[in-house]
Amino acid sequence: MGIPRIMVIGSKVTTVQRVSRYCLKQGAEVFPYYGIPTDEEITLFAPQVFVLCLPMPKELQYDILQPYILWSEHFVSEDLLLVKSYRELYARLQESLAA
Repeated sequence: MGIPRIMVIGSKVTTVQRVSRYCLKQGAEVFPYYGIPTDEEITLFAPQVFVLCLPMPKELQYDILQPYILWSEHFVSEDLLLVKSYRELYARLQESLAA
């Protein structure tokens, strides 16, 4: 299967950096992105999985075709399936990359 490619997207630099470092330690090729990537950037990197770090920029309105994981370090009142720990992130990455 090769080295997994993960795009980590978010508006908080520290959060994106922490999650990106974790993914790198898992042996993935990581593209950290602060803000909203263009379609061309997504196409060029060709991620297998997105990790979307909350809070996300409000302008992000993609129809994401690849698997994605929502990461939050804080409680969010919305009814979302959030990953809040590195253990959960690892499990979700394994599930997403196996699909």
